[in-house]
Amino acid sequence: MSLYAYWTAIALHLLAMSLWLGHMFVWSLIVGPAMKRIEPAPTAELLRERSLARGGLGWPALAVLVATGAYLLHVRGIDMSALVAGTAFQGTAGRVLATKFVMVLVMVGYQAVFAHRNAPIAVYFNMLVALVVLAASTIIVRGWV
Repeated sequence: MSLYAYWTAIALHLLAMSLWLGHMFVWSLIVGPAMKRIEPAPTAELLRERSLARGGLGWPALAVLVATGAYLLHVRGIDMSALVAGTAFQGTAGRVLATKFVMVLVMVGYQAVFAHRNAPIAVYFNMLVALVVLAASTIIVRGWV
């Protein structure tokens, strides 16, 4: 393992996480509500359509998160066979890792189902799930379990 590769993976993982979650929080808490106040309503809808037409960073960021996350798990001694067999999810640290994975799958499911549709309650649930992912990640990295 190269120390350069390890730190590069961490940097890319944090950047992708910042893009994925930052985009979600900014759009849900700031831009979305601001768009609702633009008058006339057709102008707001046109702005929203134009911003969504450019595509998002969510799916590419998720691809980077999966790739760098797999590498960082490998560095910690957790390979794909341990994940598939379930041995990676034993003990307290394993349960925290399992919680993180399940919550990420919930977020991916949310994005696949709701995407940028109007879902005011679901979007707040998704943000809560994102905070759980961040908490689980911090617990794992800091070795608090």
